[in-house]
Amino acid sequence: MENASPPNAAALISVQKREKVRVLIFNHPPSNNLSLSFFDALEGELEAATLDSNTRAVLLTSAIPKYFSAGLELSELFSAEAKNRSQLFLRLVSLHKKLAHFPKPTVAAIEGSAFLGGFVLALGCDFRLIAEETGRVSLSEIRLGLSPTIPLISIVSAMSGRPGLIKDLILKGKTLRSGEALEAGLVDHILPNSNFFETALKEADKLAKLPPRAFSAIKNSLRAAVLGEEENLWQKGLEEFNALFAGEEAQEGVRAMFEKRKPKWE
Repeated sequence: MENASPPNAAALISVQKREKVRVLIFNHPPSNNLSLSFFDALEGELEAATLDSNTRAVLLTSAIPKYFSAGLELSELFSAEAKNRSQLFLRLVSLHKKLAHFPKPTVAAIEGSAFLGGFVLALGCDFRLIAEETGRVSLSEIRLGLSPTIPLISIVSAMSGRPGLIKDLILKGKTLRSGEALEAGLVDHILPNSNFFETALKEADKLAKLPPRAFSAIKNSLRAAVLGEEENLWQKGLEEFNALFAGEEAQEGVRAMFEKRKPKWE
């Protein structure tokens, strides 16, 4: 990330203020996995951005060029007791919705890979910018024996005029490169790697100049047009997650990824 001061190594998320844009920099090596502590940090930073009248837009990016985020922290997901298995998924959904209904413009700057839950966070943002050479996105839950669930499938389907690419994304677990992600309608702009951060910052700064109340009202209307009664869909999504995660396929899929091997489907 060019021209950005080094983030605090002790922080999971470091913060920069660039005029009216608050930059939230994910810094959870090696791949910005989404743990409960990471979700706590992100929730706290979003609350601070909401309360700060000088913040007119938020830019999410990463201090780790290879990863925006690789998804949920599998060690926490795999080791959770049965009664707590859905906790990480619930927190992911909560942060996705906080971003989707955030009262100020939000931008995800995807310089590296946004996989699984990492892309779910990016999908909560108003705009997604991706690096031409290194940007990647995926919703490959099927490779874990899981599903992106009904609300997220509805969101990506509504974004895209290319149903074939969406089927590749969610039914085959295909990782999309920057051009494919743009073609699928899942990102808004491809940016050159050479000055990726500064170009993304300029895009966020343009959004910071828009009328905030009107922007917030319109983004909520756009969301409602896609999901309707959103909470009902998320409840169905949670039921779907719990049912699949309790099954043998998901247990094998998550275990295989945690052990860095190919799953054995029976």
